[in-house]
Amino acid sequence: MSGISARRSNLHAREDGRSFQVRDAVRFMLMTSIMSMLVIGCGPIGPFSGGRLSGEQASWPGDWNAAASATQIQLETDPDDPHSVNLWVVVLEGEAFIVTSLLVGTQVPTERAWVRNIASDPRIRIRVDGIVYPARLHALEDSAQIANVFEAFRAKYPQLKESRAEGARFFQVVKRAGSSIM
Repeated sequence: MSGISARRSNLHAREDGRSFQVRDAVRFMLMTSIMSMLVIGCGPIGPFSGGRLSGEQASWPGDWNAAASATQIQLETDPDDPHSVNLWVVVLEGEAFIVTSLLVGTQVPTERAWVRNIASDPRIRIRVDGIVYPARLHALEDSAQIANVFEAFRAKYPQLKESRAEGARFFQVVKRAGSSIM
């Protein structure tokens, strides 16, 4: 190989290396920007929690029958530092119910951030089909009611057929006193 060809070959290799590094840096910055906008600017995405829920603000719906067909809803806790998650919901006689977790996960359901948040402040916001409602959560304690709600979850979500209610916490979505829209 002549001296000129070798220099050109090295020059192209360096230029290719630099452009590759620039391309990687641009790609990384673009992906980081997109992910930041998604996390900061909206609610939860899949299994990842989010911040404040966006959507049309509405007052208490009267009944939750419109949520009965929803596969999942979004729940926002801690109005001072919003934390939102995707959850399953069932509706019985117009009342909405949610549960911590009935599938095996890496955390004990009562140790999840949203459960800890509602222990100190039960005020929440729920988004159903893009509409955000102010509410609060009431923990169920009556074993007959828990059994009824648990069976409704098992009927709606086939993946829960083998699940048990032990360790899970069940909540009823109730009207927040003194506030129509948060």
